[in-house]
Amino acid sequence: MYTNPQKLSSLWYYVFIVPVRRLLLALLIISLAGGGCTTAWVQERRLAPTGLAPQDAIAIILTAPVKDEHLSELESPVTGCVQSALAQVQADIRIVPGQEFRKLAFPDLTANQIPSGYFAWQRLLREPAFFQKIAPLDLRYVLAVDTEQGRRLTEVKWNAVTSMLSGPGPSLSASWDNEVLLETIVVDAKHRRVAGAVHAYAKGNSGAGLSLVTFPMPLLLPHGMPSFPFGAACRGLGDKLATFLADKNEQQAQAAQMP
Repeated sequence: MYTNPQKLSSLWYYVFIVPVRRLLLALLIISLAGGGCTTAWVQERRLAPTGLAPQDAIAIILTAPVKDEHLSELESPVTGCVQSALAQVQADIRIVPGQEFRKLAFPDLTANQIPSGYFAWQRLLREPAFFQKIAPLDLRYVLAVDTEQGRRLTEVKWNAVTSMLSGPGPSLSASWDNEVLLETIVVDAKHRRVAGAVHAYAKGNSGAGLSLVTFPMPLLLPHGMPSFPFGAACRGLGDKLATFLADKNEQQAQAAQMP
């Protein structure tokens, strides 16, 4: 019986090769779409009472160690997180962009030269010239956010065992922790004092690697497990700052003292 080799080859391709390729592609997409484990926490330290009123203006800026070339890509999402959370507690808050604030307050400084930390802002609050510069903004608060991001390798694994069923064979994989810390100094511009600080931290475990698939043909299959701790820290920071600034307990105490 004569069989056309070309037809057999074509049949083999569509019956076996194409489904396997689709399966491998699906596995790759699933591995990349899945997220690694992320943990987060937030905490606050209050030094003075706060509160929000309609039309209060709040400036949000990123300070050291952010460089100018990375400023907009980090400041924009942080501003968005805080603004979204504030809208839940006071809908008509006015947000002053960081660029507008820096242009008036620190016209001659780069992003990593702007005062950073509690003591730097305490010194700045004692300078009348600083308040003269920012007077046109009529600010209630300045939120000065320090950002720190790091990556730490946790494991590198080599598996030289080959499957007896000609499935996944030798593989090389690595995992690491992505860490994000957002520290915010809450500056009460109206009362010329530091009202406190809010810290948000998140850590996510990520991984990537290559595995050798030997059936139906040798193929290197990449796989990964991304994590996005910056988003978790950003959302946590926004939520905590909103409750910190609203200070419901302080407002209730003031209402109770009213005759």
